[in-house]
Amino acid sequence: MEAGLRVLHRLISIADEPTDDDDFRLRKRVSVVAGYVIGLGALMLPGMSQGLALGWAMALTMAPVCALNLVILARTKRFERYAVVLILVLTLFPAFVDLALGGMVASSGGYVFAFAAPLFAILALGPGRAVAWLLLYLVVLLGLILVDPIISRAIDLQPYPLRLIFFASNFSVPLIIIFFLLRYSDLRRREAQALADDLLTNAIPSSIAARLKRGELRIAEVYPETTVLFADLVGFTPWAVRTDPADVVGFLDDLFSRFDALASAAGVEKIKTIGDSYMAVAGAPVARADHAQAAMELARGMQASLAEARERVDAAPELRIGLASGPVVGGVIGERRIQFDLWGDTVNVASRMESSGLPGRIQVAPSTWELMRGAFLFEEHEAEIKGLGVMTTYLLVAPYARGLTATLGS
Repeated sequence: MEAGLRVLHRLISIADEPTDDDDFRLRKRVSVVAGYVIGLGALMLPGMSQGLALGWAMALTMAPVCALNLVILARTKRFERYAVVLILVLTLFPAFVDLALGGMVASSGGYVFAFAAPLFAILALGPGRAVAWLLLYLVVLLGLILVDPIISRAIDLQPYPLRLIFFASNFSVPLIIIFFLLRYSDLRRREAQALADDLLTNAIPSSIAARLKRGELRIAEVYPETTVLFADLVGFTPWAVRTDPADVVGFLDDLFSRFDALASAAGVEKIKTIGDSYMAVAGAPVARADHAQAAMELARGMQASLAEARERVDAAPELRIGLASGPVVGGVIGERRIQFDLWGDTVNVASRMESSGLPGRIQVAPSTWELMRGAFLFEEHEAEIKGLGVMTTYLLVAPYARGLTATLGS
């Protein structure tokens, strides 16, 4: 069984090249399978035509052409040449069958088979180039219509059983081909749409992404009750300079992936990362009454995650976190690389809470302390805040703050 699957894989991957992306490789393999199916189908024509000379003629010409086309593809990897030959086979051979059987009526509409050619061109060559093959199909069809009165008088009508077989095959086989091509195209479209949606919702909040997909061009809102979080790795730059780049990237990827998972679990929206800094918000774009608690849950989880990540590297930097609560303005900026961002005093204060904080600690503004004072222990801290002067802030008393005497900030 396994050996058979390996042989099958080798047969359908004869056009593969290392530089192919997944989509192009799949289209190549579908096209190769189509070549096998058409060639093998031609070999069945003598039986379907009940020994008619035409069936043998088709089998002895169409099947070798398909086989030779596949052999050349395997040797040269020239997929476009292969696709053009296969499309020509699909366009012209049904026309010869139509003429040999005595015209369109006598062949039971056999030229409908040729409609697979422009459909296949969409898959193999792309929608734009497929239009020319559709025009060729229509031109050949028009030619068959024009000569049909002459051909139908010159060739006797085939026996009824044979015409019935042709009629059934001419309708069922092309429709089956069309069904599977449409199904394939729709599956690929859905996969591409799902990937685009994932990329969009990874870049911006899902609620904002939904509004953009509905056609909104300018999104800007005021969110009256939020808590903004900033986090930064203290001493990251000198640590990164003396650490192997692969270790630095691996550490950041692992740490920020942990942060993302924590934010998702807490219902907090990640806004962006800039270098070794991380920004998130609770209460926007989806309002929630417990925004301060959610942001604090994330902050504490981030400290725990850093402690776990530090175990695998030497002298990793500490994490400094700042929180502030209040109204913010949020909106989407940019056209090519869109981003949901926040503005306002609350954002500025949260940033200052982080930059003026202490390594390994969570510092909150009075606005957040007022909302959290009944749930957590804090110690007062006098800090010089850029642009705000000396300000009383509050440091969370947590297991990660060692050697400090906690006082109840209430």
